Amino acid sequence: MKKILVIVLAVVLTLSLSLTNVSFAAGGKKEVALAQQAGQVWLDSTVALTGEPQEWIGACLTAPQVCYNLKGDLNAYIFAIENNGEVVGYIIVGSSAYGYPVFEAGDGAPPSIPSADGVKSTLERELGLKVEEIGNPTRLLLLGWDKLFAVYQVDRQEVAVDLKVDFAMPAWNLTAVDTMPSPEVYKANMEATEQSKPEALASSTWTGESTASYIRNELTMPKWCSGCYGGCYGSCCFSPPLYEGQQVCWCGPTSGVIIGHYYRTQRGYTGLPSNCNLYCELWNAMKTDNNGGTSIFNYGPGFVGVAQNHNYSNFRYYTQICPSLNFYWNIVNYIDWGYPTAMCATIFYDDVGGDPTFPPKKGHFVVIKGYQSPYAGYEHVVLCVDGGHSTLYINWDYTGLFRCTCTIWTA
Repeated sequence: MKKILVIVLAVVLTLSLSLTNVSFAAGGKKEVALAQQAGQVWLDSTVALTGEPQEWIGACLTAPQVCYNLKGDLNAYIFAIENNGEVVGYIIVGSSAYGYPVFEAGDGAPPSIPSADGVKSTLERELGLKVEEIGNPTRLLLLGWDKLFAVYQVDRQEVAVDLKVDFAMPAWNLTAVDTMPSPEVYKANMEATEQSKPEALASSTWTGESTASYIRNELTMPKWCSGCYGGCYGSCCFSPPLYEGQQVCWCGPTSGVIIGHYYRTQRGYTGLPSNCNLYCELWNAMKTDNNGGTSIFNYGPGFVGVAQNHNYSNFRYYTQICPSLNFYWNIVNYIDWGYPTAMCATIFYDDVGGDPTFPPKKGHFVVIKGYQSPYAGYEHVVLCVDGGHSTLYINWDYTGLFRCTCTIWTA
């Protein structure tokens, strides 16, 4: 699955003035203010309860950008999180139609609009369009977790540029992308997830000051990325995994390294290789190709195979394709038992069915290391490590659970 994990150094905090004006005209200043207030309350409450990330202590939300769905309805706002003039994360807050829930937050850089040259290069490579000048995007489309696009008007047609992956496609082809839940479906998802809560979890498992409805647990899992370019590939990879001539962090084996590090340092599996060595062994065992593709069908067996090669035969894996809403509580149990979960969300899925030639495959593996359900309004959140550069808070009911797989390794 084609996914590059790199830190974007040049972050564009705001779009053009015209796009910003569209944002406020579409939602109205009052709605934007209410969305910002809801995001700020979530941010302050999370930091007050957990004390982390430390960069979020005293931080505030700025630079709102509006997002739409395929029908043209405003569905969310993206806010940068700033502290002392520095960007320390982002929050995506649903519109008034959703009741201003937090859909997603992260302590990494917010999604950014590529440079004009970058967009032109992507359009030429992916669509064969040679564009002399490129204007500002006409709108942003949020179609669920890991599905954010900027739409441009090019040669009398609309093209969509993926802001998470260097990829472009005709905008009309976005109908092949599963969309996020409608406001009605999202609210029904929240109710269904909450109603499926096991009776044993009805009371709080949080030991700090909180309401009785608050539950939270988190495994100790540090970030790690294989991007130690000089040493990692030269020392332990016979065939360095390059993408367009660059050494990058592929999300499949990288997420495996993070889980392996947890088992090695927290669970006593000291015989598992570390960092670069584990990355390269997983890259081979998971059959990751030079375009970054890691099939979900090779993902689980790959980790188990590496563990067996190091004399650990007790590891088992379980993969659930497109899990149900109540799978959230399975994840809660796995975390409480000390088992992290690898989650892969795919947009175009050639390894779980569908057309293997078009649209092209795209997916992303993250590691679920914890969970929290902090409010009476629910928001069932999974805490994830996204490669080597950010921690994500993902609203489970907002993901839509489309093209989603979860893999759990137990030992």
